[in-house]
Amino acid sequence: MNKTFVMGALATAGAVLLIPGVAQAIGRAAQPVARAAMRTGSTAYAEFSKAGAEAYEHFEEIAAELREDLKSVRRDAANTTVQDSPKD
Repeated sequence: MNKTFVMGALATAGAVLLIPGVAQAIGRAAQPVARAAMRTGSTAYAEFSKAGAEAYEHFEEIAAELREDLKSVRRDAANTTVQDSPKD
């Protein structure tokens, strides 16, 4: 497509919208599509938010388990160091 064709098509579409009633008819016809798009977007946002919250909870559980494991390892290392130290 060349640039002249695109500019001509845009100019024609703009001119058609200036004809009385055409813009209103297009607006009325587009309203259900716009509503459906908004409804779909809203539903997708809610689902992604829910999935994100669940993923966050799983990561928090994993992080808590990891913290406990590290505490246990450090505690064991400290006990081993104390037991292995030479006595005077």
